[in-house]
This record gives sequence, C-alpha cells and structure tokens, in this order.
Amino acid sequence: MQIPGYRLQSKIGRGGMAAVYLAVQESFDRPVAIKVMNPVLAADPTFSQRFIREAKMMAQLSHPHIVPVFDIGTHGDLHYMSMEHIVGGTLKQRLRDGLEDDDIQRITAEIAAALDYTGEQDIIHRDIKPDNIMFRGDGSAVLMDFGIARPMQGDEAMTQLGTIVGTPKYMSPEQHRGKGVDSRADLYSLGVVLFEMLTGRAPYTGEDAMSIGIKHISEPIPLLPSDKKRWQPLVRKLMAKDPEQRFQRGNEVIAALKSLSAAAPAADNQVAAPAPAAAKFVDGNSPEVKLESRMRCKEIKEKAGLLSSVYVFDIYVMADDFNQFQGHFEKISQELFAWGKERGKKCGKVKFKATVHPWIAGRVKEYVRNLRKADTHEFLKRIPIEVNLVGADGQPIEQYRIEPDSA
Repeated sequence: MQIPGYRLQSKIGRGGMAAVYLAVQESFDRPVAIKVMNPVLAADPTFSQRFIREAKMMAQLSHPHIVPVFDIGTHGDLHYMSMEHIVGGTLKQRLRDGLEDDDIQRITAEIAAALDYTGEQDIIHRDIKPDNIMFRGDGSAVLMDFGIARPMQGDEAMTQLGTIVGTPKYMSPEQHRGKGVDSRADLYSLGVVLFEMLTGRAPYTGEDAMSIGIKHISEPIPLLPSDKKRWQPLVRKLMAKDPEQRFQRGNEVIAALKSLSAAAPAADNQVAAPAPAAAKFVDGNSPEVKLESRMRCKEIKEKAGLLSSVYVFDIYVMADDFNQFQGHFEKISQELFAWGKERGKKCGKVKFKATVHPWIAGRVKEYVRNLRKADTHEFLKRIPIEVNLVGADGQPIEQYRIEPDSA
C-alpha cells in the first residue's frame, strides 16, 4: 500500500473501521501515525462520510490533550488522515500494572481539560474509555479516536434519537436509553474511567450490553475501597444518573481535583487518634458537640405467613456533619436496592431514624425524598417511609410519614 508523501513502515493498530500505520511524512521528515480506512468500508458512502467527518472535526481541534491531525486525503480507494504519533501506549495497558493516586489525578485532570475544550466546541466524543486515552513520551495524556463523535448542534448531528452508540461499559445512562446527549455524557464516561483507575475494574459489568446498560441506568454507584474513599464524592458527582446532578463541564472537575489534592496532605499527615467517646446529648445547637458516626440497617418481619409475610427495613444513622451522612447514605441506598430486589412485593415499610445536628436536617430530608424518585428504588413509591429526625440533644426535630403514591 502506498500513499503519496508518506513512507509506511509498520502497522501499529487496527479498529473496526480502519488500520493505523507508523509512517514518515516526507515533507517534514517526521514520524506520524496514519489512519487508513478499510477499503471495503470506504465503498459504502455512510462509512466514508463518517471517516471524513471525523478527520475534518479533529483537524479543527487544537488542544494539548487532544491528538492533533496534520493531514487528510484520498488516494485511489483509500481514505486517510495523518496525526501525531503517540508513543506511550494506552491507559488500558497501564491499568494492568495499577496507577498511583498522583497519576490518576493528573490523567483525570488532563482528559477533563480536553473535554472542557470539546464541550466549548459543541462536540461530544461519546466513546471515552481507556483504549482511547494514550500517553506521549513525557507522560501527558492525550484523547484519541473521535470516530463516533458528533456536534451537539447543526446539520452535522447525524445520529438520530433512539440509536445507541458507544462502548457499553463506559456509556452514560442517557446513551444506554438512546436519548439525546450532550457533553455531560462524556463526563459520566470519564467518571467510569476514574472508577476503573482507582479500583482496577469497571463499576458495572454484565453478560451483554443490555444487562450492563440496565445497571448504568438503575443500580447505585458502587463504593470505592476504604483506602480510596476520599475520591467517592468526585466519582459520585461524575457518575450521577441525572446529567443535571453531574459536573456541568470539565473545568469543574479540575477544580474539584485541586480541592481533593489540597485536602490530601492534611489527611495523610494526621496521626491516628483514639476513637471518640459516644456523644453526650447536651446542647444540639452547640458546635462543640460531636456526634459519633454510625449506621445500622436491619430487616424486621412485621407480619409472618407463608404467602403473606411483610418485612420492614429499619435504618438508624448518626452523623456529625453532612459529609458523614452522605457516606452512610450511599451504603443505605445500596442496601435498600438489594432489599427491594430480594423481597419484592413483601416490602412493607421503611423506618428511617437519624440523629443529626439541626442545621443539616433539611438536607437529610431532601435526600430521603430524592431516594423515592430514583429509578433504582421504584419499589419505595408503593410503601410508606416513616422518618424520625432527632437532634444532638436527644430532642425530636421532626417526625413524619411519606405515604405511598396513589395507584
């Protein structure tokens, strides 16, 4: 195979639509990676248009963490584009050996910067995954392969609603539903990649694309290992099921990463202190009162019978601040989800008691309300939830009952 102006040396990669070769661009005598579309696919106008669209789109992008395109062209039945030769391998390869927290933070920030830029250009990548993140010789991360990217607006938006495009393990809930997407779908995928960098595994797996998609749509975000828990709020916000609850652009992710970095040295240098004594319930409005952080969930059989048994899920949580409460609530949400799947129609009621400072009680109430709205906890809409909020002084803040939705 010959392409004028290039000396092809070796094949360095292959995808579904194209092969990638290491070549020398003769006009500059520089090594490049040249992506050549499969000639069989090039005969189909749909595929050739998509390849040309990708090449033109990438040629317009100029960002240090997006691979630059140098040239695009056609020779005979070959469509090709040449780009920078990225020599450091893929993130998928690096995941096999594990990554240090500093590297994870840097990679996430660099790809977030790239996504902030593409979002500004109204372009959605739609296939953020470890295979499409590569590294230069200096270690910097580069976003690759805009083969299924599309503009968010205009006549170039070729993908219709109802079409599912992407890699199932990394796709956002709205992609799995075949709904319209925007740049926040790429940030969700970045959250999935971040989870994999932190744990060495994807958050959701399954036997097929449909089973994986259902988990992305409906299952709670898995908890990180205890040694990575400081990352949980970042993962939670990146992977929020509702795009409105996510980071809205890449620069917000970078700011959150800087805050995480600033907090890390203090946490690392702390000397382990003895466990605090249980709180003395004196003055709930005093900032000096510290509540012992704890959580307990148990199932109670309220009505016994072979076919008519009814079960109550009894929850107690104590939290000194809202961050503690959020940590407990993630676990509670997962346990409720598992209880609903196991008990089904025998779920009779949820009893939720929380001992908290009065100034976070309103946010606790909001969390309980939002739990019922989540697709993951649909069963909660047909059973009552009894809520009992207690202050640090042991005095009641509020007691109320959320009734089941009417049929």
